[in-house]
Amino acid sequence: MTPPSDPKLVIEDLCVTYRSESGNTPALRSFTTEIDPGEVLALVGESGSGKSTAGFAIGGLLPRESTAISGRISVGKLKIGADERSALRTLCGRQVGFVFQEPSSALHPAIKIKTQISESIHEKMSRSDRLKKVSDLLQTVHLKPDSRLLNSYPHHLSGGMQQRVVLAMAIANRPEVLVADEPTTALDPTIRREILALIRELASRFGSAVLLITHDFGIVSHYADRVAVLFEGKVVESGGTREILRNPQHKYTKELIESARGG
Repeated sequence: MTPPSDPKLVIEDLCVTYRSESGNTPALRSFTTEIDPGEVLALVGESGSGKSTAGFAIGGLLPRESTAISGRISVGKLKIGADERSALRTLCGRQVGFVFQEPSSALHPAIKIKTQISESIHEKMSRSDRLKKVSDLLQTVHLKPDSRLLNSYPHHLSGGMQQRVVLAMAIANRPEVLVADEPTTALDPTIRREILALIRELASRFGSAVLLITHDFGIVSHYADRVAVLFEGKVVESGGTREILRNPQHKYTKELIESARGG
């Protein structure tokens, strides 16, 4: 019998508070979870529930001047205090890959696609080897790496193609963790399904732990292994996706599921 793998991502007692002149607002309250290699955990909740805050905290991307953070984050064998933002930022693009809502905002409008992907590769290699890896990454995300695509600028591409390029950049260094923050919000239903299926495929292929941030239980039902439901910064229910969908216990979870079902 194969022994279980260690989790790729462990979050322990993560607390985040936003500070302002009008007072302090808790955004995450003792958030704790772990994700195994190749597993997709959906973090679900409405706007303002703290979902994106959790994703940004993993990468040390929350503004220092307006947030107070505590807890611990482990990526692979690295254990880092959640308040050690500089240390966490060094993991971005290496051990942790990010896919955000708007691919057009994640890509530089004045830089060619081949250059942007190339710059996301941290491994030292020759120019020809680097270009070959760029082509391989594009094939991995189901794009044809011909001269036209390689020399395109982001505005030449559809939204779905842009998001595939962002995914290619996110997996360039085979990250242990992939954070996908509402990665299909701006896409039509057909492309949305393709991108989510691709994220699922990449998780399995590379053994990455995926934190899929969404408000939509319709997405959760098809692409997540487990789900954690956030309400006002606190996990109110968590478990296997099928279990939660069949027998939700918390009123808020039931409301989200009914909303996804159209009533």
